[in-house]
Amino acid sequence: MMALAQALSAALLHFVWQGLLVAFLLWTALFLLRKRSAEARYRASCAALAILAVLPVITAVAVYTPPAQAVAAAAAAVGVPPPGAVWTRSGSAPTPWLRTLEPWALPVWSLGVLLFSLRLVWGCRQVAVLRRQGRPADAPLLAALSALAARMGVARPVRILITSLAEGPSVVGWLRPVILLPSATLLGLTPDQLEAVLAHEFAHIRRYDYLVNLLQILAETLLFYHPAVWWTSARIRHERELCCDDLAVRCCGDALCYARALTRLERLRVTTPALALGSTGGSLLYRIQRLAGGAAGESGPSKLPAVLALSLGLVCFGLNLHWAHGQEPQAKTSQRENFLLKFGRVLDAAGVTVDLGGAAVLHRTGVEYPWSALENSIQGTVAVEATLDAAGNVLDALVTSGPAELRKAALQSVLQWHFAPDQTGSRRQVALSFRTPPPEARREERGVAVESGSWAVTTARTEPAREEVEKLERQIGELQEAIVAREQAVVRTNEAVAAADAQTREMAEKIAELENRLQAARESRSEERPLAGRTLKRIDVIGLSDQLRTTLVARLPVHIGDAVTHQAMEAITAALRQFDEHLEHTLVPLEDGQIELRIMAPGFGVFELRRK
Repeated sequence: MMALAQALSAALLHFVWQGLLVAFLLWTALFLLRKRSAEARYRASCAALAILAVLPVITAVAVYTPPAQAVAAAAAAVGVPPPGAVWTRSGSAPTPWLRTLEPWALPVWSLGVLLFSLRLVWGCRQVAVLRRQGRPADAPLLAALSALAARMGVARPVRILITSLAEGPSVVGWLRPVILLPSATLLGLTPDQLEAVLAHEFAHIRRYDYLVNLLQILAETLLFYHPAVWWTSARIRHERELCCDDLAVRCCGDALCYARALTRLERLRVTTPALALGSTGGSLLYRIQRLAGGAAGESGPSKLPAVLALSLGLVCFGLNLHWAHGQEPQAKTSQRENFLLKFGRVLDAAGVTVDLGGAAVLHRTGVEYPWSALENSIQGTVAVEATLDAAGNVLDALVTSGPAELRKAALQSVLQWHFAPDQTGSRRQVALSFRTPPPEARREERGVAVESGSWAVTTARTEPAREEVEKLERQIGELQEAIVAREQAVVRTNEAVAAADAQTREMAEKIAELENRLQAARESRSEERPLAGRTLKRIDVIGLSDQLRTTLVARLPVHIGDAVTHQAMEAITAALRQFDEHLEHTLVPLEDGQIELRIMAPGFGVFELRRK
């Protein structure tokens, strides 16, 4: 194997434990920054991805030995080699598993990079199609967007294209950014919601997120085989959307309106290219809860990546150094984790039992016993009917029976459950039993002990003060009432729009009818005997004084007894406009075949002529 290929293969294999180490360090940093801003966590994630991208290069340079130096070192150590000998890099010999994988590392990696490059090319093609099929926005929308860009601090020119291919607003391009705005979004959002969503897109442009996203996809293509790269990139996208949400809310000032806009967009959204940045990216449920004030602080990283990174890192480190005794603590940790996953009931409050009715649950949150109901010794069984989607997530839940004081706690827990995948629209009946625990269990300040064989597991549990609970419940109730009021206002607005559309259609039909009648009248008029060539019998001026009437008649290009031709009609019109542009005139056919020229001052219309 050539020295360069050997160095690249070693770098790819060493990157397995290096990437796990960086992922664990990033998880630790995100855990420490969980109470900080999303911008701080975003920068930490970007720094971790940059380290992951540079580590293979540094490793390859460190382990690479030029062939000439290798030959000289070997010759000095053991003499001249026999003809046809293959030189390898000096240093300590690799472990057996590393020696076995090295010949396959570079070919497999090259094939994977080729396949993932096709993904990148496909994404570029989709973006090009979206830009090519879009049409420029109207002038009023461009003016509003220019004002919004000035408020957001975006100085670069930004194009706005209306497209029917995408179902959600998105940003494409770095040097010449373009906002793709679906036509359905213009009809489905109110002006305030549309402004908030577009503020999110301008935040992407202001932060150069498209360039960062492009570098992410490049790193995912080159280091596709390592889960740490994908997890780090996912964290970047998650925190990026939170940063843009913060900028959009800071610009528009209405977090609830923006949350409703995100909900509307999710109903219209379809799959968008990976290269396009949209408003509906990231964890939408958490973003809406965060905007509505329902999320308790910032979201910390999941514990699963840290556990996996630490476990796999210990495995790789142990295999590399032949430390067999390092596996025992890991086995104990896995046994404890399996116990916690198996006995999920340990997360429920004391006195709460859950009957799933034979359903399989992949994940569920613990059920809390309301503090007010616990103090008043309120107990009973709450029956909940859950509607599931195809993936097993709970779309909606309805309480069919149970004490009113216990319904909210049961409903909030069931809405977060994840059942085994089933057909869309399927329903599950679950029963949550609340039984007042004994006084000694209620006096316990921390923990509920669960015994299973030789295991004793205690879950931390802290009950907030009653006043704080009531305050939070009031705030949640106010937010729910506000959401209901806004939904009712939206319904009223939609009804008004529908009524206005109906009136517009009626007016359009009436205009079309009048136009048809006008066309028919013109056609019938054109069929009448033409006035050109007839003799002018008299001139009648209405609404002017005698002096003005005499002056006007003297300026006319025709006189009584003249034959009125087409040229004479045009000359009469020009003379009247020169005298007073407000004068009206008409040629009236008489019974004897001659015509009369009637000139009317302003204010004398058809009514005055008929009366005369």
